[in-house]
Amino acid sequence: MTKREAVLQALAHRDVRPVPYYLDMTDEVSARMIRETGNPRFFAESGSYLAQERNESFTTLTGGRFRDMFGVVWDRGRQDGDFGVVNEYLLQEPSLEGYRFPVPDEALIRQKCERLAAKRDHFTMYTIGFSLFERAWTLRSMPELLCDMLLNPEFVDELLQGIVAYNLAVVDIAAEYPIDCILFGDDWGQQKGLIMGYPLWERFLKPYLKKQYDHVKSKGIYVAQHSCGDCSEVFPDLVEMGLDIYNTFQPEIYDIRFFKERYGHAITFFGGISTQTLLPFATPEKLRAEMQHIIDVLAKNGGYIIAPTHAMPSDIPTENVLTFLDVCRNQQA
Repeated sequence: MTKREAVLQALAHRDVRPVPYYLDMTDEVSARMIRETGNPRFFAESGSYLAQERNESFTTLTGGRFRDMFGVVWDRGRQDGDFGVVNEYLLQEPSLEGYRFPVPDEALIRQKCERLAAKRDHFTMYTIGFSLFERAWTLRSMPELLCDMLLNPEFVDELLQGIVAYNLAVVDIAAEYPIDCILFGDDWGQQKGLIMGYPLWERFLKPYLKKQYDHVKSKGIYVAQHSCGDCSEVFPDLVEMGLDIYNTFQPEIYDIRFFKERYGHAITFFGGISTQTLLPFATPEKLRAEMQHIIDVLAKNGGYIIAPTHAMPSDIPTENVLTFLDVCRNQQA
């Protein structure tokens, strides 16, 4: 059985052993692991079952800054991580006057999809990050966008429609290749509850999410959704909309046994190994035991892909990265 076939079995909610897994690391941790193991192919030889490409493209500026394809300038010098913080919000007023949405970089997208197509023994995912709410607030700012949802709803709809049009154009290009899954990245949750609350999520995000999901599934492609934080309120909606894979599924937020029993027949959970409380602070022995418990619960009857709950940040010790991989590679029956 190839790695791709194993993931397809998990998505079909059939028990598959070993359970598929994915090693996800920030650039900093990836560089550190190469340096400390002396293996420049550390990730390539990790055994991960997934192959991913990200849709983002950037223009490098001075002072640790870079501009993304929507024109947003990010400053990495002010925050650890792969993106940093927004330098300046482009939409200072609730209006799109003077702003032009980008056209997908077709040549670059095709180049990335060709790399994925060459990895057909893996389950291939094309990731569209900052795909809706996040993209909107990176243009407008989160406080202003939340206020706009109450005060300027027509503007919010116009903004989201422009973002979705871009995303669907990207999907149309990617769908010409044998890509297994489109992963939409978009954080909605806080540590407890939704950032915008359920009524505003239902009013503004749900219809546009459904449009994206329906478009992807009409191409015969699986659809995955990333959101950090507590999204428990929207799980019935995600099932209703036909979501196949949910990432990141943080165990400090979700009762993993309850959510597996309630939603595990419909949704495959992707993540579950905490980058917030477990991977940074646990001893290798504690990490090993807790990972095995999570696998035992979430992998029953398929529907689970082992992964950290986010790209591993730099506070995770090298020993725990190696322990994570060891557990994944040497799973107990």
